[in-house]
Amino acid sequence: IVASAVPGASLDVAPSLVTVVVGGLAVVCIITACTAKYPARPAILSLAGMCVIVWSPRMSLPYGGGVEMHVLDVGQGDAVLVRTDRGRWILFDAGRTWRTGDAGRSKILPYVNARGGSLEAFILSHAHADHIGGAATVIRALHPRYFFDAAFAQGSAVYQSTLSIADSTHTRWSRIKPGETFTVDGVAVRFLAPDSAWTASLSDPNEASTIALVEYGSARFLLTGDAERDEERWLLDHAFDDLSADVLKVAHHGSSTSSTDEFLRAVHPSLAVISVGADNRYGHPSADVLASLARVGARSVRTDQSGTIVIRTDGRRITYQAGGETWDISRK
Repeated sequence: IVASAVPGASLDVAPSLVTVVVGGLAVVCIITACTAKYPARPAILSLAGMCVIVWSPRMSLPYGGGVEMHVLDVGQGDAVLVRTDRGRWILFDAGRTWRTGDAGRSKILPYVNARGGSLEAFILSHAHADHIGGAATVIRALHPRYFFDAAFAQGSAVYQSTLSIADSTHTRWSRIKPGETFTVDGVAVRFLAPDSAWTASLSDPNEASTIALVEYGSARFLLTGDAERDEERWLLDHAFDDLSADVLKVAHHGSSTSSTDEFLRAVHPSLAVISVGADNRYGHPSADVLASLARVGARSVRTDQSGTIVIRTDGRRITYQAGGETWDISRK
């Protein structure tokens, strides 16, 4: 533990077929070097393999530009990455945590490292474990410049740990205020909710979810955390003119306690993305919600069926890729 705290003593490695194969060969070479009469050659090969493993996270996949929204398949939880046309990232939520790991370590870090690019900001919808679980891991490894948060007090140990990590990495923390906008490379993130005066009387963190409208050109993406009916009502009363969006990240994994007909009519999305775990015990997404989305003309796509979903736009045209196939959507 002491040795790993030395700067540069530990490095992040993106698990992949390349790193697994090269790592295995490096181990064989080390063993051979230890037993061989002439150890120089296997030792050099082992060192070369280690260099490949260390360097692999820095080798980006080809990137064609435009703006992308990656809704990661993190099971029953949320983790959404927005990639700017310069290859930089904004992360909304960080998936869940479990006894031996978290979505930050198992999914988000390998995903970002394999594609390259810096993490500019982490935006937390609310501090439930299926949204903040991997945040400390991601912040510690990627050192985002900004951390935006609704700051709803609920006494979460994971939340407190995440704030401590953010402070130690000099990540700038800011409380979300409705109407404020954060911009990276022409991608504008406009916060619509929550309002602190309204959340002061709440007991449910879901109802204090961060609501963010992501805009690039004429393309609009609405991310709603786990907002329930009361917060949807607040948005209809206070931010109605800002709700229209091409793509909706459906609230609360498609729970029947969210996505009211009035709210969906105001958003009027062409595409509805549901981040949800396969065979989850909550019965998400609700059949009623899926029917409501169909009534407003939205095409629904789910991570439990399609895995990670990638939506791309040049500021006008919007396409999405799910389950190995690509579709083109246009604003109605």
